[in-house]
Amino acid sequence: MNGSRGWLFLSVFSVCGLAAACDNESSDTPDAAPLIDSPTGGCDPATVLPSNFRPIPSTSAGMVQVTTAAGVTSGTVDGTAGGVVNSADNPYLYLDLKTGIKVAINDLDARSSMAWDIALKRASLRVNSGDSGTGGRKLAVVQATTLAEVTAPPASGYNVDDFADAACMLIALPIGDPMSAFGEWYAYDTMTHVVTPKSEVYVLERPDGSHTALRVITYYGDTANPMRGAFYRVEWKQL
Repeated sequence: MNGSRGWLFLSVFSVCGLAAACDNESSDTPDAAPLIDSPTGGCDPATVLPSNFRPIPSTSAGMVQVTTAAGVTSGTVDGTAGGVVNSADNPYLYLDLKTGIKVAINDLDARSSMAWDIALKRASLRVNSGDSGTGGRKLAVVQATTLAEVTAPPASGYNVDDFADAACMLIALPIGDPMSAFGEWYAYDTMTHVVTPKSEVYVLERPDGSHTALRVITYYGDTANPMRGAFYRVEWKQL
């Protein structure tokens, strides 16, 4: 176990992560974006987000560095959001999986944008659908160890982001991240506080009928600083 990495990862959730414990502590929360279409039927999903995941009116400084070879795009996506201490005041990084390009958009505008597929911030992964946006994307979770195992999109099993219930209460993962179509995509070791991606491939379906298969290789993808969490190493391909 690396003590510094474990302590830092745990600290952000112990302060503001679990059960939206810090929902009401921030006085500088930006004005909520217009209501989006949601299964909650009238609840603005942004209002249930814990303060460390509240919408931020600025664009992520994180970088996307990927290359494509033999039909597979691979590389790193910086979802560190300013690091553990500063993540509450930094936005999600928005990614277009067709082009492999970061979408320069803030959390407020992303809610009504069709330009992005997925968003990343620390251990929180979201899809442009449901409570996260109006992009109409859906995601299916496929049990697979490698990207090569997924050769066609599944016929069923697609879900949208849903982190606000009918009573306008937060639906969260065990360590406080808002629930999304990715589900609990990682195993979290409570002793070492290490995040390990599960053996899963995520198939994204767009309204135009196109599909992309995505795999998260590691949460610690910065070879220059292996202790740096939320620096994703990923790979994906079009189906």
